[in-house]
Amino acid sequence: MTKQKESFSDKVFRFSIPHVLVLILLIILFCCGLTYILPAGLYEIDPQTGLVVPNSFHWVENSPISPWRALVEVTNGVASQGVIFALLFIMGGLIYVVIESGAINNVINYSVYKLQDKSITVLVPAIVVLMSAIGALAGQDSLVTFVLVGLLLVKKLRLDKIAALSIFYLSYITGQAAGPTVAIILMAQETAGLAPISGLGARLVVWAALTLLCVIYTTRYCLKISKDPSRSILGCVEEPDGNDELNKSVPVLGTKDIVTALCMLVPFAFYAYGAAAYAWGFPNLIAFAMVAVIVVGIVNRTNPNELAVTFLKGASAMGGICLMIGFAKVVGIVLTDGKILHTIAYAAVTAIGGLGDAFTASGMFLFTTAINLLIPSGPAKVPMLIPLFVPVADVLGITRQVMCLAFQLGDGLTNFVTPVSAVLAAALSMSGVDLRQWWRYVLPYTGITFIIAIVALTILQSTGWS
Repeated sequence: MTKQKESFSDKVFRFSIPHVLVLILLIILFCCGLTYILPAGLYEIDPQTGLVVPNSFHWVENSPISPWRALVEVTNGVASQGVIFALLFIMGGLIYVVIESGAINNVINYSVYKLQDKSITVLVPAIVVLMSAIGALAGQDSLVTFVLVGLLLVKKLRLDKIAALSIFYLSYITGQAAGPTVAIILMAQETAGLAPISGLGARLVVWAALTLLCVIYTTRYCLKISKDPSRSILGCVEEPDGNDELNKSVPVLGTKDIVTALCMLVPFAFYAYGAAAYAWGFPNLIAFAMVAVIVVGIVNRTNPNELAVTFLKGASAMGGICLMIGFAKVVGIVLTDGKILHTIAYAAVTAIGGLGDAFTASGMFLFTTAINLLIPSGPAKVPMLIPLFVPVADVLGITRQVMCLAFQLGDGLTNFVTPVSAVLAAALSMSGVDLRQWWRYVLPYTGITFIIAIVALTILQSTGWS
């Protein structure tokens, strides 16, 4: 009887949730429709800073965007993401080269062998914390390629692909949402007139709370399906390959394996330091990743031709993902060219200003969250929203640190939910998990993160954190 109920529910959910690319196209059409319905309006833009000028909103003539024009804009959407594509191609190639070397298999086999029945309770939390820390310090889109490593891990631990996403994707997105050195908070603080990386202590506490939640949520699910595979949202778990050396002999972990595995992490470590100290951008990370590929080839004595072929296989696997990123970008283009993005912001900021100081920070968080469902790009929202939030916060006595944290959390805590997120689309594509299945897993988690965010903002606001 239970199985019949689950099957019926599963069919209803499956019917209601189309593929991510289809959802993106539907959202594009919806936004096109909004450009015909909502009145157009614009804020003045400061030519010196590129920021929105508060109290400068004015109505303008409507500029509706037809579905055909939106499709034409796909080219611009793809072209505008050149650096992101380059980063994904290079990181995809690096991860694939490392995986093909066998080093990841050896590290996982050795870890599972040493931990025995504690593999899930020790290894999973450790990886979640590591990925969250990387996300907090150097969070950016190419970290999604670590999902490929997660797919190897869940085979060894007899978990499902959702566990792979939770361990390697959900963790770094969670860490990034409160990271003290990620680009989004540095941009927000600079725009708000705050010193970069200021308020570090409180941000680390929020990061620790969110990371602890991710550890508990992920580990609990992994333990549940490990004991009873039928409780997996996917209905089954992954099994080790038939020729798995773990079942044949005692695993050996050599220096070559350790160096090769570290080549996945070291580029991010250098980038995190350089981004904070020298304002390095993605080109620096790409260069470090290329050096790492060469190091992997040297350490494993791989023929240069074989290394090149392997690298290109990993890079080419990112092609479909990059295409979805281009389509997702069109949503923001439609709202901007249709001149309704500022209209939406004006209406929201006006409403937030009327909430009173007790709820203003939470209102900023929730509005940023709503906008993020359509425009996941944080850097695209900073120059528009932060200048609008600043006068509201100043008038109502909300500190700018609280305001920036509200913006950062609103920008980050729905990135693992919104179908317009190119990173989510990439993670789902690599893992083979569909959006319906992922939402069943992650929506309760999202609700808990919202509670943590609102409680944190309320406490920090009441204490005058600055």
